Amino acid sequence: MMKGMIDCGVLMVPEHARWMRELMEDWAAARERIALHGVHLDRPAAGTPASAVALARQALALKRYDVCLLPVTLATLGWTRTALAVAGDALRTPVLGLVRDMSAAGLQDLLSFGLDDFMRYPMCAEEFKTRLVQLAGAGRRPGAGQAIDAPQDEDESEPPPGCGGDEADHPASREPFQSAKARIVTEFERHYIADMLLRHHGNISQAARAAHKNRRAFWQLMRKHEIAADPYRRRNCPAASRPAVQR
Repeated sequence: MMKGMIDCGVLMVPEHARWMRELMEDWAAARERIALHGVHLDRPAAGTPASAVALARQALALKRYDVCLLPVTLATLGWTRTALAVAGDALRTPVLGLVRDMSAAGLQDLLSFGLDDFMRYPMCAEEFKTRLVQLAGAGRRPGAGQAIDAPQDEDESEPPPGCGGDEADHPASREPFQSAKARIVTEFERHYIADMLLRHHGNISQAARAAHKNRRAFWQLMRKHEIAADPYRRRNCPAASRPAVQR
């Protein structure tokens, strides 16, 4: 049975920290069953994005929340894709994306990489509450139990150099890491291509120039990853000025 108060961790992506703070301030006076808590992913240098592994590093700490809120815009789409891919099944807390100026193609990509649900900002406060309640009631993400079978101390999640134990002596034990590394590299390449197409409205020539590749080489990469340009030519770009919670 779900508890009376739902704790939501608001992921403070550096580029979106300002409007997330505004959302939390607006919500504080109107909240009913929802408590919003700011969660700093890491503390990068001023003007730089968060690390791509920041979400994965916080996966264990995020288990204290019933649901997480992840802000996403076109400017942080590439980072969000990579962060979700790196976190994978280690991220056991349901994630609701709060999106601005995003196309259907970009949203579909995020859903395929672990985003549980999304809603556009500015949003209806009642719908926002309903989405959070639904995700919190659903509990752990499917398959997450396979990633972590038992509670694990934070200082045990990353053994110090030279202390890998017997597993380091067996090539088979390193295979999952190698496979995961190859998967992440492939996903990053695919996401980069998709991001270039999204930024240039599906124009292959412009996307290729932005990626510092000739058109044919870029097109071959699109074929390799089975990415079509058409979905990126049908963008839905609702204008959004200063975000405001609708009540």
